[in-house]
Amino acid sequence: MPRETILNAVRAALAGDRVPPLAPIAAGAADALDGAALAVRFTHEARAVGTIVHEVGSRAAAVDTLVAILDAAAPAPRVVAWPTALARELATAAVARIAGADLRLVERATPADAIAQADLGITEADFLVAESGTLVLRARGRARTVSLLPPTHVAVVGRERLVADLGAALARVRAMADRDSCLTLITGPSRTADIEKKLVVGVHGPCTLHVVLLERVEA
Repeated sequence: MPRETILNAVRAALAGDRVPPLAPIAAGAADALDGAALAVRFTHEARAVGTIVHEVGSRAAAVDTLVAILDAAAPAPRVVAWPTALARELATAAVARIAGADLRLVERATPADAIAQADLGITEADFLVAESGTLVLRARGRARTVSLLPPTHVAVVGRERLVADLGAALARVRAMADRDSCLTLITGPSRTADIEKKLVVGVHGPCTLHVVLLERVEA
């Protein structure tokens, strides 16, 4: 994906382009939605809250997208990433193509100061909630601060992780044997408003959120 395409997406998100709302997903219709329909709904809702969504067809296209994001983030970006299979593979391949870029794979025990110094954090979302454009990240011994401290957060995920609503995501989490004591729910970049109702992005977390959504996770 060309660098200018990434930059245009970032400019549109920062400019606050309004996305018209869609009707809520009917309770009886959720199970009938296929992956393509869920992807359309997730992309619409995520962009409405400022998330930059990149739909790609393969790992190679995902790496190209990451390279463009890294190139736009900083001249020689410092990158931290989860050691999960997909995040590690894509981050390693992308960083290798950026002159001067540095990659650190982090665990829960990695000092927060080291993660906070990074320009960009890469995680792997466990689920994507189509109805609200929300990312669901399970702890599972991984450093949650990768999604919270760097100014840019990139989540990589396959289309098979899409679910209709938060209830469906939580049901899948409950069904897993290795349950977590902590879930992180992310809906758009970090934002807050003061007493004068002036909205500020990036005060309590990343000011830019990218989701790289792979149609196919296999090579």
